Amino acid sequence: MQNGESEINKPLIQVESFQIEQPEQKKIETPSPWKEFFLGPQIQKSKREVYLNGRVIPPNNQNNMIKNSKYNVITFLPLVLFEQFHQFINLFYLGLTVTQFINILKVGFLIDYLGPLALVVSLSVLKELYDDIQRHQRDNQINSYQYGIITPTGIQRIASGDLKVGQIIEVKSNERIPADLLVLYAEDEQGNVFIRTDQLDGETDWKLRKAVKHTQQIIINNKDQPQELLNLSSFIQCQEPIVNIYQFIGLYNNNSNKEPLSLEHAMWANTVLATGRIYAMVIMTGKETRMAMNSRSPKTKFGILDDEINFLAILLFFMMAIMSGIVTAFSGQAASAGPIFTAYIRYLILLSNIIPISMRVNLEFAKLIYSYKINQDKLIEGTITRNSNIPESLGRIQYLLTDKTGTLTQNDMIFKKISLEAAQFTEENALEMKRIIEEQCLSFKYPCQDIVDYKKTKKSQRLKRERDQIFRDLITSLALCHNVTPIEQEGERTFQASSPDEIALVKIAEDIGIKLNSRDQIKIEIQDCGGKQTYEILNNFPFSSDTKRMGIILYNQEGDRYIFYLKGADTVMKQFISEHQRGFIDEECENLAREGLRTLVITQKLLTKEEYQSWRYKFDKAQEVIEDREGEVRKVVSQLEKDMEFLGITGVEDKLQEEVCQTLENVRNAGINVWMLTGDKIETAICIAISSGIKSATQTVFLIKETTDEHKLQLLLNQFDTNTVNNILVIDGTSLQTALDFHQQLFFNIATKSQSVVCCRCSPTQKAQVTENIKKYTQQVTACIGDGGNDVGMIQQADVGIGIEGKEGKQAALASDFSILKFKSLNILLLWHGRLSYKRSALLSQFVIHRGLIISVIQVVFMFVFYFLSISIFSGALLLGYATVYTMFPVFSIIFDEDVDMNIALKFPPLYRSLQKGRDLNGKTFMIWVWKSIFQGVIIMILALVMFKNIFLEIETVAFTALIFNQYCLTLSELHSLHLVMIISNIASAAFYILTIYLFPNQLLVSSMTWLFFFYVIIIVLAAWLPVYITQQILRKVDPSDYEKIMANNVLL
Repeated sequence: MQNGESEINKPLIQVESFQIEQPEQKKIETPSPWKEFFLGPQIQKSKREVYLNGRVIPPNNQNNMIKNSKYNVITFLPLVLFEQFHQFINLFYLGLTVTQFINILKVGFLIDYLGPLALVVSLSVLKELYDDIQRHQRDNQINSYQYGIITPTGIQRIASGDLKVGQIIEVKSNERIPADLLVLYAEDEQGNVFIRTDQLDGETDWKLRKAVKHTQQIIINNKDQPQELLNLSSFIQCQEPIVNIYQFIGLYNNNSNKEPLSLEHAMWANTVLATGRIYAMVIMTGKETRMAMNSRSPKTKFGILDDEINFLAILLFFMMAIMSGIVTAFSGQAASAGPIFTAYIRYLILLSNIIPISMRVNLEFAKLIYSYKINQDKLIEGTITRNSNIPESLGRIQYLLTDKTGTLTQNDMIFKKISLEAAQFTEENALEMKRIIEEQCLSFKYPCQDIVDYKKTKKSQRLKRERDQIFRDLITSLALCHNVTPIEQEGERTFQASSPDEIALVKIAEDIGIKLNSRDQIKIEIQDCGGKQTYEILNNFPFSSDTKRMGIILYNQEGDRYIFYLKGADTVMKQFISEHQRGFIDEECENLAREGLRTLVITQKLLTKEEYQSWRYKFDKAQEVIEDREGEVRKVVSQLEKDMEFLGITGVEDKLQEEVCQTLENVRNAGINVWMLTGDKIETAICIAISSGIKSATQTVFLIKETTDEHKLQLLLNQFDTNTVNNILVIDGTSLQTALDFHQQLFFNIATKSQSVVCCRCSPTQKAQVTENIKKYTQQVTACIGDGGNDVGMIQQADVGIGIEGKEGKQAALASDFSILKFKSLNILLLWHGRLSYKRSALLSQFVIHRGLIISVIQVVFMFVFYFLSISIFSGALLLGYATVYTMFPVFSIIFDEDVDMNIALKFPPLYRSLQKGRDLNGKTFMIWVWKSIFQGVIIMILALVMFKNIFLEIETVAFTALIFNQYCLTLSELHSLHLVMIISNIASAAFYILTIYLFPNQLLVSSMTWLFFFYVIIIVLAAWLPVYITQQILRKVDPSDYEKIMANNVLL
């Protein structure tokens, strides 16, 4: 590392004693040929050696075909039909159809039962077929894409799906990475290249990757002739396929020279090459790629409405069974089991219309329309429905669990304070900070000059540094200790980094007087008033959620100094500095957190050349290890982290999202309990809870902190239970884990009584556990909202997952059921779309139930009057028409109903509360619709009998006509507002029915259709519909609903 020698030109590590682990033949399992025939090549659970000439040990037969389609030609019909008949209603109608093949049970024609079932199942099958054809087309497009493969005769084209492990391929800028690759060459002279990983991990920042140094130099020396690589005896030793996308351990072997390989050398399938051109070795394909191993069949979510509909379907089945039993009891059957059972089954078949086969189709199409309306709403532009199964669940949410950073806040950092042990600087001290930096840079060209001078004197007493010198080193560290890359785009200077915190700190340093000019994997160049300085990057230790810190070792050739910078969270950084400074860090971080600031502790260590070289030898040895390399490296790095010099603490503010306070207020007024789950400090979380309105002015904070004793925790929870209304519970991760381990049920039973709870220092796993347990112990609908990869677990665990496309990337949005751009979109998404979706589907489902139930009531009356004949009053064609073309569109137009307009729904959030109690779809409303069906069915049938004197064909005609027009009247009277679609659908359906009377006279008795006939129909319809309508209006006056009260008050205002 002497004389600033760059990493790219250094020889590979010389390892004489290192023994290459040869794969043990006895451990290599030979897969069963039958298993491979049916399931394809299986994942090899062993390490492998991949030679540059294409040889692979052990041999690998894995193909690289992408398969997102669910079916093939053979499996399509069996699997789709299984899914269809897995549903109770479809299975019930299949059973009815089968009974029609038994002569003794045959009622009417087979088509009368097979027709509706075939129509419904066919629609569902065609929809599934269309979706899977689209998947096949996308798969074929990806699998047939051509890449260049390196052969002895040059570059030849090969389809992505035909790639094999051991092949070397060429990938160009903006092309998808087709398999897991190891970079052998990049166009950049230093072997650097960038990839985009947003489709893999959701992060939008570009990731840097590096080529293997030996192969990079070979191709450069041979003037871009990649065929030379095939003549090398080198091979790559890499670990077995694993799930972790943030880890790769390998070793490049070239005779006695070894080069450790890590994640920075690998590119995973489905990422995109952002810059340049590469040659890369295929090391994993197909099922073994990180993308495939992380792919999971997502758990299918079904909304609460689906559960309620299934419950009502069971009630309808029992009602049908009871009605059939009553008819059988009065039919006077012979007192033996055979005739009674046969009669009972025949009556059951005749009353089967009670179970509405079209229910599922109606609701599925309604969900699609709700989803389309959400996607097209200009007021929440950018909102995407990623799961069309659960739009109604948006109207039943009772718990909202939210992340803090990037969700409630903008993840846009603004400098506020820098705290040294001897001083504190704020944004108001900008001129003074610039003056200090200018004076220091003019006095000393390089940082740590006083430490260098002190070490030369070899004095025994401790060095007492001046405040300004420490401040200069602190600002220099902000400009050097990071992974930020300056980029010039169209004349504008921007920064590329994995975290907005990093960019904010670099900008702070630049504003004060130390500018980051450039950064690559070899060096960093900064500039201050004293001129430019170049630092060679010797080692870099990126931030991770496990270590919670980031470090970098730099060498400045001109100043001849090795500097190790380390920064991170206060909880982990305290252990690396002297004990007498730890109290200051605790107190200062707590004070800054109370102001709502995010803190970072900055430290440094000046190393001698001998100290660095001794440490580097241990580090290189640790990197050669294949097994547990990360653990060995971590041990070596921890030796360097001892006795760090504390420089200071930075405090930056994360601004609240737009209209977040108003949105949370509306959510709370809607009866939704809000929980904030964050990994941030307690003080910062409390500050955000206050500023965002999660904690109201009348509430006090009840804090449970660092409690590991289960008995103490139980006492604290019982104490909080005495006043959950006026307190907001704040609990840290340590105490939360104690609750999850020892008092899970007690904690959630008490915590869910509070309107708001704040969980701090919360890990991603804890977030998911909290979500799961709230669902478990409350049995209520839970929604989770977040913007980062650490929120994916709770989003997927929630009944409704909402992701925000933020600065942390799209990972949360891609994993969610609904993705939004801004937190304030929750207002319209929940209070308007969610509320309407649930109310509309609740009314639609009960209307469909009424449509089938009224037919069955008419059938029962008919059988009682006509001596319990087990024949259908209406022909199969009429019943099919009734359930489809005659009434389908008027009933379906209910989904355009609006009980209040958007402004009222947003102005009065309490309207949402009535949905949480299930008042629109419950046992009470079900019985009301049952009463309507019985009343109207009896009236229609009795009046038809009275007016047409028991003439069967006349009765059939008038009853069916009255039934049709009764449905039209009922759809209009049940609506709260008229929509053009509703009017058109009713008029068109009525006209179509009348038209069929004259076009198909054989289906209806039209010989006696006179004006008197239509007059009778009008009388019957009014007798059946008007009492229901009048009763409904009286009840609305006597006992108005929530929205009716608000509408009345709004009119008065």
